[in-house]
Amino acid sequence: MIKLLIADDEYLVLDSLKMIITKNMTNVNIVGTACSGREAIEKAIELKPDVIFMDIHMPGIDGMEAIRQIKAANSNALFVIITAYEFFDYAKEAINMGVSEYLLKPINKGKVIDTLNNLNTEINQKHKNLLREVELKERINRIIPVMEGQFISYQLLNMGTIREIEFYEDIFNLRLRQGYAITVLLDNFECKVKEDNFKLSLEKQSFYESFYMELKRLCPCLIGNPLLDRITAFIPVNETIDSYETRNYSIDIAKKLMERLKVGANFSYRIGIGRMYEVGGIYKSCNEAYMAASVPSGQTIMHFEDIIPSNNVLDTYPLHKETSFANRMLTGNINGAKEVFEDIYVWMINNYREDLDKIKSKLIDLLFVIEKNLPYKINVFSDSKQSYILSILKIYSKEELEVQFINIITELSVEIQEQIRSEIDGIIPKVLKFLNNNYFANITLDDAAKSVNLSYHYFSKVFKDEVGKNFVDYLTDLRIEKSMGFLENNKLSIKEVCHKIGYNDPNYYCKIFKKITGMTPTEYRSVANLRGDNIG
Repeated sequence: MIKLLIADDEYLVLDSLKMIITKNMTNVNIVGTACSGREAIEKAIELKPDVIFMDIHMPGIDGMEAIRQIKAANSNALFVIITAYEFFDYAKEAINMGVSEYLLKPINKGKVIDTLNNLNTEINQKHKNLLREVELKERINRIIPVMEGQFISYQLLNMGTIREIEFYEDIFNLRLRQGYAITVLLDNFECKVKEDNFKLSLEKQSFYESFYMELKRLCPCLIGNPLLDRITAFIPVNETIDSYETRNYSIDIAKKLMERLKVGANFSYRIGIGRMYEVGGIYKSCNEAYMAASVPSGQTIMHFEDIIPSNNVLDTYPLHKETSFANRMLTGNINGAKEVFEDIYVWMINNYREDLDKIKSKLIDLLFVIEKNLPYKINVFSDSKQSYILSILKIYSKEELEVQFINIITELSVEIQEQIRSEIDGIIPKVLKFLNNNYFANITLDDAAKSVNLSYHYFSKVFKDEVGKNFVDYLTDLRIEKSMGFLENNKLSIKEVCHKIGYNDPNYYCKIFKKITGMTPTEYRSVANLRGDNIG
C-alpha cells in the first residue's frame, strides 16, 4: 500500500486527485494533503509518505524548495511534480533532485493511474531489494561467527598459514598480523556438566552469548567456538604497539569484560591472557592464555607473564583425555585428536616446565596409548614406532616437540585409516551375514559389534559410514523386508508374522510397516494376492 501526500494550493486539483485515486486505486492510501510548501514539509516529516505529489507554484516556499527540504529529511520519498506549465523549464533541476514524473494541469485520469502504478512497481522493487540486502546481511552475520571459530581452531592447532591470513583479513575487515589470545576458563565445568547436562548447557550458551557481545563491544576481536570448559578469543594489535603497552591494555580489557559479565553469570570463571605474537605464533598465545587461566593463583585475571614459577604440580594428569585422544585417532578425527592433544600438552608444560625428559616420556606414552586402543594390529604402527620414538628423543625444544608430535599423529592417522579401510572391507559382509541370520532375535548394536570383535562406539561409526544408515534403521528395514515375504503366505496371521521377525507388539509392527512401505500389512497382502505372488 502506497502512502501518498498531495500538495497543491488549488482545492479543485486536490479534490480531483482524491476522487481519481479513491475510485481507481485500491493500493494507494492518501495520508494527507497540503496547501503550501511549508505545510507540505511539515506533513511529509510527520507522515513519512512513500510518494508526494508536489505543485511547483505555491504561496511562500515553492514546490522545488519543499522537495529539497523534504529530501534532506526523507531520502526515500518519491516525487511527482504537478504544474500548469510545460515541465521543460524545470527539467534539469527536477532531475537533479530525483523527481520521478510530472503531471500537467488539468489532471489526466489515465496519467495519474499510470504514474501511481509505475511508482508502486518501483517501490515494491525497492522493498524486495531491501529484503534481499537484509537477508544477505543476516546470512553474512551467521557465517562470520563460524569463520571466526574456524580461524581460532586453526590457531589452537597450529594449522594456519600466512597465505590464509590474507583471506581472513578480507573476511573480517581486520588486520591480523599480530595479536594475543584471551581465554575464559569455566571453573569445574567438566565435573558439573555431569550433574545437570541440559541446564548447564543452557547457562553456558547464555554465558557465551554475553561474552561474545561484550568483548565485541570492548575491542575488535575474533571469538572461537566454546569448548567444554573454555572460550578463546584473538585480539589483533597494531604492529607499532610494544609488548608492555599491549600487556597493560589486555589486562584493562579483561577487567572491563569481567565487570560486564558479572551480571547473570551462574558459575565462576577465570580469565587468562597470552603474550603478543606475530601471526605464526598465535597458537602459542592461545596455549599461554589457557595456562594463565589454569594456574591456581587466587586471581580471576592472570597474564601469562605474571605467572610466578613454581615447582608445585598444578593438578593430576588428565588421564580421561588420553582415551578421548585415542578414540579420535582411531575414528579418523585428526582435528579432534589434535585439539585433545593440545589440552594434554598444556598440562605437561604447566607441570613439567623445563623438564623436557618428562615431557618426552609422556609423549612416548601417548604413542603406546594409541597402540593399546587399536582394535587390531596396525602394521605401520609396529614398523614406524621406533622411528617415532627416536625423532622425539632427538628434539630439545618444547615448541619443536609439539610440532613434531602433531606431525607424527597426522601421519599415523592417515596410515591407520588406510589399514582400517582394508580391514573394514571384510568386516561389513560378516556383520550383514550375522544380521541376516539373527534378525528375528532380540539383537542390539552391542551384539553386532561383538560378532566382529569391535567396540560399541567404533562399530557404530563404521557401520553407518559403510552401510549408509545407522544400525537400528538397517535392522528395521531388514525385518520389514523379511516380513513382506511372510505376508505373501496367507497361512500366517499378522500377529504370527510380527513374532517371526522379532517384534512382540503387532500394533508397533503395523505402524513401522506402513511408515516404510506406505501400506498396512493387510493392504500389502491384498496387493500381493492380486499380483499372484502368494504361495499359500
